[in-house]
Amino acid sequence: MAAELEAAVGTVCWWGLSPAIDLRLHLPPEPDPAAEASVLLVGAAEGRHLLLTAARARRGPPRSITLFVAEQSPEPVARQLLFLLLALESPERPRPAARAAAILELLGSGTLRAGTAELLRGAAGRLRRWVSS
Repeated sequence: MAAELEAAVGTVCWWGLSPAIDLRLHLPPEPDPAAEASVLLVGAAEGRHLLLTAARARRGPPRSITLFVAEQSPEPVARQLLFLLLALESPERPRPAARAAAILELLGSGTLRAGTAELLRGAAGRLRRWVSS
């Protein structure tokens, strides 16, 4: 058992071991709907909670949320942000089917096609500007 745990240290599971939660449901009620809420995610290297929260953002009154992520290793967080960025691209660039194929290629291939590599470079550049500003 201990050897299995040691082998698993540092690995990230995209879907986690529990159901994803909508972070907006766990915010304290705010009398001012325009007030911004701050959320701290500790050890949240996977993006399922963020994806569910974004998917349900139009349900109920609008609420601005600032997310802070505390993670021992920043690489998995950057990887998940990159996948979220690719998943949430505007529908016209690239087409949804091409975007899904690119995400699957990034998850499972050792080599990338030229189009996927270009998509990755553009998304990584946008992510770098977001994180550094």
